[in-house]
Amino acid sequence: MTDPVLTDDEKDALLDGMSSGDVEVTSASGVGYADVSEFEVGPRSRIRTNSFPRLQSLNRQFASRMGKQVELLLNAESAVVFNHVRTCTYSEFSEQIKGLSLVLEFAPKPLDGSALMNIDSVLLELLVETFYGGAGNDSDRPEAEFFTPGETSVATLFCNSVINVTAEVWQPMANFNPETLGAFLSSGVIDSIDGSDAVIVCEFELSIGEKTRLFHILWPTTTVASLLPVFEGQKRDRDAAEDARWAESLQSRVVESIVNISSSVGKTEMTLREVAELVPGDIINIANPQKSTVFARQVPILEGRFGVHDGRHAVETTQWLEPEIGSDPTTH
Repeated sequence: MTDPVLTDDEKDALLDGMSSGDVEVTSASGVGYADVSEFEVGPRSRIRTNSFPRLQSLNRQFASRMGKQVELLLNAESAVVFNHVRTCTYSEFSEQIKGLSLVLEFAPKPLDGSALMNIDSVLLELLVETFYGGAGNDSDRPEAEFFTPGETSVATLFCNSVINVTAEVWQPMANFNPETLGAFLSSGVIDSIDGSDAVIVCEFELSIGEKTRLFHILWPTTTVASLLPVFEGQKRDRDAAEDARWAESLQSRVVESIVNISSSVGKTEMTLREVAELVPGDIINIANPQKSTVFARQVPILEGRFGVHDGRHAVETTQWLEPEIGSDPTTH
């Protein structure tokens, strides 16, 4: 029996014959010959990029503020520069990172899910040495295989600064209350993310003295799904019908609101000395005890006659009071 597998030479000959028309191609319509036509990419397709212009603007603001925070944390001259944003899977990102790195997970509440920050071993060593007062000199330490608790603690401090600055910068867009969840080796398994999950990778350069290294913030698209239109710079159009429904709903509920009602009966004037000399049992004469003003949350709303109705003190309404033009109701 002959070998059913084609050799490389047979494959090349078959492909050449089909493209040139020397080999018959059988289809449902019968025997024909291969025909190749030109295909123009330009007019038939559109390339869509995930540039996220609004996110890039936020990242530039983050970098500007983060540089000052790093200086306060490390007590050393530092600067942060934003490089770019790209979208890929978590596996693709991990394959591009050489050597071991530390991955810090944080929860950007109230968003569902978590986000990640990646710090490679060289940057982490630089952070630790500078944090403890070192000059950031090159060490003879071999390639890291693990990270000590002390190194993880410094990385967590750095991560806390990152998420706090992020919360400040993103505050006009979303009110965050982030918190760190843990630290993991890049070679390990992180339960919150799978290799096939799409992530938005924000790349930054951190310069400490004359040394510069990269760190990355990773936003899984499932975590920031509600913010993607904002990242792309889209504006939400107002829905007139929806606004009308809200206005009607608010108006219907306002009349059901409960407010405190109070009243005053007459007025009189006394000197401060007379007030200070008052004792229990003294009588204060009121000029016109029949006239009363009714207040709703200290705002005068009506006037009436004070008297007794069904055995209870009551106010008979005589007129509604209109607010004075230019007056502040809260000052009444």
